[in-house]
Formats: sequence, C-alpha cells, structure tokens
Amino acid sequence: MNSSSYKNYLLDCKKSINKDKKINLCSIETTDLSLDVFRNFDKVKQLASNIRYKFINEIDKNLIIFDKNFTENGGNIHWCIAYDDFMEKLLRLLDKENIKSTNIFSSMFTEELGVETIKDESDIKINPKTNDSIIFAPQFGIINSGSLFLNFNSAYDMELVLGSKLKIFVLPINDFLFKIEDIEIFSHLYSIYKNKIDYPYLTSVYTPSPLEKDNNVHLFLVDNGRSNILENKDIRKALTCIHCDACKKVCPVYNIIGDKPYDNIFSGPIANVILPFTENIESYKHLAFSSCTLCGNCSKICPVNIPVSELIISNKHYFFENKYMDIQDNRLTKNLSKTLLFRNKMNAKKFIKNLKIKMLLNSSITEKYIFTKSTFNQQYQINNNNESNKN
Repeated sequence: MNSSSYKNYLLDCKKSINKDKKINLCSIETTDLSLDVFRNFDKVKQLASNIRYKFINEIDKNLIIFDKNFTENGGNIHWCIAYDDFMEKLLRLLDKENIKSTNIFSSMFTEELGVETIKDESDIKINPKTNDSIIFAPQFGIINSGSLFLNFNSAYDMELVLGSKLKIFVLPINDFLFKIEDIEIFSHLYSIYKNKIDYPYLTSVYTPSPLEKDNNVHLFLVDNGRSNILENKDIRKALTCIHCDACKKVCPVYNIIGDKPYDNIFSGPIANVILPFTENIESYKHLAFSSCTLCGNCSKICPVNIPVSELIISNKHYFFENKYMDIQDNRLTKNLSKTLLFRNKMNAKKFIKNLKIKMLLNSSITEKYIFTKSTFNQQYQINNNNESNKN
C-alpha cells in the first residue's frame, strides 16, 4: 500500500501517537445504564438488530412504501445519488422558492453532504435565527406512517424547525424504522450509548399534512455511496449503524489516533468497514489492515449487534480476492501465510523466523520487530507442564 492517502494516514497517526494522551475505554458505564433501563438487554439488542437488518435486506421495497406514504401526507421527496446531485437539486429548490437565507442545523449527515457550502456556491446566506427556511437531518424515517423522527438540541431549535415555512429535511437511504413503536427502543439505545442518558431530551415525530396551510415540506433521500455497501452482502450489516459512537469509545486504536487520520466525517471502527465503499477502495483499503487490532471490543458493545471486527476481516478477504492489493502486499501475505498457518513453523527457532522476516520485509523495520525466543503456544505448554508436575 504505497498510495499518498496511506502515507498521509501514517503521518497523522504518528502525530497522534506522539501526543501525551490518557486512554479511557469506558464501556462499563454505558453497560450499567443499559441494564438499569432494560430487563433483558441482550434480547433488546437482538430485537433492534433484527428490525434494522430486516429493513436493509428489503430496502428497495421499504423505501417505495415510505415514498408513497410521505407523498400522500403532502410531503415532497427528492432522490439523490451523491453530493453533486443533491447540491444541484437543493440549490434549484431554494432558487424556485426565492430563498435568500436559510437556517442549517448542523449534524453528521449535513457535514457529510457539505450543506454549508451553499453559501460558497450561491448568494444564499446562512442565518441561524430565521425560520423562513430550515435544513435539518432527522434521526430516522418511519416507513408505515410516512413520518420523520426528529431529535433536537434545544427547545429553541425545536420551535424554529417545526414552525418553519419551508422545511427541508435530508436523510440517508439507510436510516429508517418500520413503525412509530420502534422509536422507543432505538431512542433509548442511542441516548445511552451516545450521551449516557436514558432518553433524548427533546424529540418529535413529524408527519406532513396536506390539510396544513402553506404546507411546504421537502425530503432529500441521499445514497452517497451506500448502495455500494448494499451490493456487498458480507458487509451489508454495517448500514444498520445508529451512529451512537459506542465502538469509538472502546477502540484502543481510535483512542490513540483520533479522527484526523481518517480525513473524513466517518472515523473509528465502523469507518474501517464502510469508507472503502462509500468513498473509494484505493484511498481507504489500508483501514482494514492498519486501524484494527481485532480485539473485538466494537462488536461486543454495539447496541445493534454489528459484528464490526468480522466485517473488517471480510474487507481484507474482499480486497485480496478482487486483486485490490499491491503486488508487493500480495506476495508478502502469501509468504507469511506459509509460516503463520503451520504450528511447527511458528514454533521454529527464533533466528530462523527472524531470518525469514528479514528476507520478506525491509531490514530497517525488522530491527525493531523481531520474534521472541518462544511463542505463546510454547509458553503455554511449558506453564501447563509445570502445573501438571506440581499436582
């Protein structure tokens, strides 16, 4: 992996590692709170996982049902493939409505789409106090009722959004629930893992109504690379993510390197899975190999049971099988596997293994990383024999 993106990633990682930083993998606090809220937490996690995965597996059919219900309620839906398509349709709508200023409520998805760049691409100004026009990202769409679940930071924000004359909502194609009753489970899970509170403070289920006077509601449904993940059945479950950041809190790598090396709105364990597909494989394939220790913490804590570490392994297989890896990396992997897959070769003498590694890798690297005198397997056998002799 000799790409410029990989080299920049390593440089940013090095800067982060050199900083004096305390690492706190705070999984116990969230687990304790979840057990206080739910009687059978494992059952709730499995239920949440099933709901989200059922939607993803039939996403085409479900989105058509939502489109029908939302439109019948009086809303307008704009389907967008990616950023450029979205921005073109958004600017066209604002121009049609003669909008001179709009209020953008910042969120992870509005940042992903670069919504605030409209001020650079048009004469439209961003005004945080106006409610003539708002741009807001709901947390979920509700299929059966054609509704939107909104989560607010303050009562003032809630008043501005719900009272706006022109409501513009933006939502990725994968963030949906089937029915309003599903909201309770996911609101609890999101709040516990994101903010360590039982339930979000200010929420609303918004359903446009054709009976409302001057009802002017628009929803932009944006793909932005997510269909690339849908095509890969091995990692499709990554789209069930509810963006709670729990996996970041328990990831030993992320807690050292932080956000900067990713150079993207997505970071942490889930980014290791999805970025090669939402962006491009060449620029992000290194994440499967250099950003994960496969400790499994992310998989254990995920509130919707996404097997993140397994998906990272699936990415590795996918990149090798589809020849996305460099010739040098392929050669190295094949030669290493000839040793790593056989116990007798792993248990060979130290100098033999070090010699093989020096033949495969740059000698400057192997000066730091050399094999120990005995493997874990050999140490276990020695300790086990000692215990047996004592008995």
